[in-house]
Amino acid sequence: MMVVLFTLAIVAAVVSVGLRRLRRRRLRRAAADRLGGSPERPIYIRPYGEMDDHLASRWCACGGYLERTGEGSRTSGGRRFRVARLRCQECEEPDEAFFDTTDVLH
Repeated sequence: MMVVLFTLAIVAAVVSVGLRRLRRRRLRRAAADRLGGSPERPIYIRPYGEMDDHLASRWCACGGYLERTGEGSRTSGGRRFRVARLRCQECEEPDEAFFDTTDVLH
Protein backbone atom coordinates (compact mmCIF):
# COMPACT_ATOMS: atom_id res chain seq x y z
CA MET A 1 0.00 0.00 0.00
CA MET A 2 2.79 2.46 0.89
CA VAL A 3 4.60 1.64 -2.36
CA VAL A 4 1.51 2.52 -4.40
CA LEU A 5 1.05 5.84 -2.59
CA PHE A 6 4.74 6.67 -2.98
CA THR A 7 4.60 5.83 -6.70
CA LEU A 8 1.51 8.02 -7.17
CA ALA A 9 3.22 10.91 -5.38
CA ILE A 10 6.25 10.63 -7.68
CA VAL A 11 4.07 10.48 -10.79
CA ALA A 12 2.09 13.55 -9.63
CA ALA A 13 5.32 15.48 -9.02
CA VAL A 14 6.73 14.58 -12.44
CA VAL A 15 3.49 15.60 -14.19
CA SER A 16 3.41 18.88 -12.25
CA VAL A 17 7.00 19.76 -13.22
CA GLY A 18 6.32 18.85 -16.85
CA LEU A 19 3.21 21.03 -17.04
CA ARG A 20 5.07 23.96 -15.46
CA ARG A 21 7.90 23.66 -18.00
CA LEU A 22 5.41 23.48 -20.88
CA ARG A 23 3.66 26.64 -19.63
CA ARG A 24 6.96 28.52 -19.31
CA ARG A 25 8.02 27.46 -22.80
CA ARG A 26 4.72 28.74 -24.24
CA LEU A 27 5.08 32.03 -22.37
CA ARG A 28 8.68 32.52 -23.58
CA ARG A 29 7.65 31.85 -27.18
CA ALA A 30 4.74 34.29 -26.93
CA ALA A 31 6.94 36.95 -25.31
CA ALA A 32 9.56 36.67 -28.06
CA ASP A 33 6.96 37.23 -30.79
CA ARG A 34 4.99 40.08 -29.25
CA LEU A 35 4.95 43.63 -30.50
CA GLY A 36 7.42 45.95 -28.83
CA GLY A 37 9.98 43.25 -28.14
CA SER A 38 12.53 44.75 -30.53
CA PRO A 39 13.14 47.86 -32.63
CA GLU A 40 12.07 45.81 -35.67
CA ARG A 41 8.63 45.18 -34.09
CA PRO A 42 7.81 48.39 -32.19
CA ILE A 43 4.44 49.40 -30.84
CA TYR A 44 3.23 52.45 -32.77
CA ILE A 45 1.76 55.12 -30.52
CA ARG A 46 0.32 58.59 -31.17
CA PRO A 47 0.10 60.22 -27.70
CA TYR A 48 2.67 59.19 -25.08
CA GLY A 49 -0.16 58.15 -22.76
CA GLU A 50 -0.67 55.01 -24.85
CA MET A 51 2.66 53.70 -23.53
CA ASP A 52 1.19 53.29 -20.04
CA ASP A 53 -1.74 51.28 -21.40
CA HIS A 54 0.58 48.90 -23.22
CA LEU A 55 2.99 48.53 -20.33
CA ALA A 56 0.21 47.83 -17.82
CA SER A 57 -0.74 44.67 -19.72
CA ARG A 58 2.82 43.47 -20.40
CA TRP A 59 4.11 40.35 -18.62
CA CYS A 60 7.36 38.44 -18.32
CA ALA A 61 8.05 35.14 -20.04
CA CYS A 62 7.93 33.51 -16.58
CA GLY A 63 4.40 34.87 -16.11
CA GLY A 64 5.37 37.56 -13.61
CA TYR A 65 4.47 41.25 -13.60
CA LEU A 66 6.94 43.63 -15.26
CA GLU A 67 7.63 46.89 -13.45
CA ARG A 68 9.11 49.91 -15.19
CA THR A 69 12.66 50.78 -14.14
CA GLY A 70 13.37 53.59 -16.62
CA GLU A 71 12.93 55.01 -20.10
CA GLY A 72 15.10 56.35 -22.86
CA SER A 73 14.96 57.55 -26.45
CA ARG A 74 16.66 56.19 -29.55
CA THR A 75 16.76 57.19 -33.18
CA SER A 76 17.37 54.69 -35.97
CA GLY A 77 16.82 54.98 -39.71
CA GLY A 78 14.90 58.22 -39.42
CA ARG A 79 12.52 56.74 -36.83
CA ARG A 80 12.23 57.83 -33.19
CA PHE A 81 11.77 55.23 -30.47
CA ARG A 82 10.96 55.40 -26.79
CA VAL A 83 12.34 52.40 -24.91
CA ALA A 84 10.88 51.36 -21.58
CA ARG A 85 13.25 49.36 -19.40
CA LEU A 86 11.43 46.76 -17.32
CA ARG A 87 12.26 44.15 -14.68
CA CYS A 88 10.19 41.13 -13.65
CA GLN A 89 9.06 41.11 -10.02
CA GLU A 90 9.19 37.29 -9.95
CA CYS A 91 12.39 36.21 -11.74
CA GLU A 92 14.08 39.66 -11.82
CA GLU A 93 14.96 39.30 -15.53
CA PRO A 94 15.33 42.61 -17.40
CA ASP A 95 13.20 43.35 -20.46
CA GLU A 96 12.62 46.24 -22.85
CA ALA A 97 9.58 47.49 -24.73
CA PHE A 98 10.07 49.55 -27.91
CA PHE A 99 7.59 52.23 -28.97
CA ASP A 100 7.73 54.05 -32.31
CA THR A 101 7.19 57.71 -31.43
CA THR A 102 7.90 59.17 -34.88
CA ASP A 103 4.27 60.30 -35.28
CA VAL A 104 3.57 61.25 -31.65
CA LEU A 105 1.19 64.16 -31.22
CA HIS A 106 2.55 66.81 -28.87
